[in-house]
Amino acid sequence: MTRFNRRTVGPIVLVVVGALLAYCLVPRFGTRINIGYFLLQSVPLLLTAVGQTLVIITAGIDLSVGASVTLAGVVASLMMDPANGGSVPLALGACLGAAVAVGLVNGLLIVRYNLPPFLATLGMTFFLAGINLYLRPVPGGHIARSFQDAAATRWGPVPATAAVTLIFLSLIAVYVDRSRFGLRLRAVGWNENSARLAGVSPGAIKITAYVVSALLASAAGLFIASRTGSGDPLVGNTYQLSSISAAVLGGINLFGGRGTVWGAIAGAIALAMIGNVLNLLGVVAYWQWIAQGAVLLLAVALYAIDFGARRSAQLASM
Repeated sequence: MTRFNRRTVGPIVLVVVGALLAYCLVPRFGTRINIGYFLLQSVPLLLTAVGQTLVIITAGIDLSVGASVTLAGVVASLMMDPANGGSVPLALGACLGAAVAVGLVNGLLIVRYNLPPFLATLGMTFFLAGINLYLRPVPGGHIARSFQDAAATRWGPVPATAAVTLIFLSLIAVYVDRSRFGLRLRAVGWNENSARLAGVSPGAIKITAYVVSALLASAAGLFIASRTGSGDPLVGNTYQLSSISAAVLGGINLFGGRGTVWGAIAGAIALAMIGNVLNLLGVVAYWQWIAQGAVLLLAVALYAIDFGARRSAQLASM
């Protein structure tokens, strides 16, 4: 059964109401060109937000998301370069392997060596940042034209990449809602000791969450590289915090145990839509960050009030 609650429904309502208001009040928002552009711009945030959400549900956090996004673009721009052989399958395999390695190391540092997720993934962030700058000191390299064309495919007016991403993430959402894995994911985040007593392996669940997060971040990096046609050592920096922002806006509980992929999808679309609307209105960049931060703080405040009210009700009933 799909786990819709107030924290999930809120972001979905925000997206629907915001889209209707933008369509009616903001010039060019509802045009075919802008809708396609908006969908394409939201793809990396959707991917990173869902990965981040899976990690946060386990009571963790993945600060290496942005560096993983960058790593995929850097590796792809090197391995697709004709000077290095220009092999698209080999480049995709290398990005996949690198993402799995990053996720495994993050997970093992947390599970095996009991490092706090914040410190483990922060250390990975600095490590990957150094690797990215070493491999690609300045933007450049080459992304194969065939790969760029595949990413730019359209199904009529709809960008195929955006549609496939939404379908794929929706399947993940359904799987997390209805599978034993999703139940175990929440159980580990809610109370790790109780989950262990119930026969769940918290370590395996956490490592899986970090590996999936890294893989989705790598997919986001490949998509960005396909759009720019090159690698950039700093391109993923914004996704470190924006992925967390989208997850929080989507109703995630930062202490773990509660949250849905549906909420993350809605939160990411909401953030992307805010940026798109502000761009159409000609708002300068720093005001866009202020507006997005204000929306995030409002969401956190509302969730905190809701949590406090429910907590008080539970204590009163005891």
